[in-house]
Amino acid sequence: MKNKIVLALAAGIVISQTGCTTQVRSLPMPAEVQAQNKQGVPLYFSDQPHANVKQLIETKEVRARVAREMSGQEATCNIALAKALQELRDYAGQRHANAVVNVTTRFQRNEKSSSTEFMCGSSNNGSTLAVRGDVVVLETQ
Repeated sequence: MKNKIVLALAAGIVISQTGCTTQVRSLPMPAEVQAQNKQGVPLYFSDQPHANVKQLIETKEVRARVAREMSGQEATCNIALAKALQELRDYAGQRHANAVVNVTTRFQRNEKSSSTEFMCGSSNNGSTLAVRGDVVVLETQ
């Protein structure tokens, strides 16, 4: 009888964990992110060229978690990325910065330093990621 109870508990744990597996994904940067510099504080990913830094205000990290969308995990990751980037841009604007440089994306310890791809963790429940960048004032021409 005791073995049946232990076996039932173990089976319940396995079944409950099956749908909760988080996948770490490296995804292509959405086109709307590439075009975002036309509105608000521009973001420069990784080693994208930019004017010289006049003043480093601070390095800031923003995390975003978005509940699962019916359109799939990649779409949910894109929404989380857009949310985090907008929050980073808003933060920079509040500190009178005119750019955020060296922007990277991360999920847990998996970091991506790229202007063409980003890192995201996704599960059946939603998607999570963090973006980090240097909030700066760039020299103007």
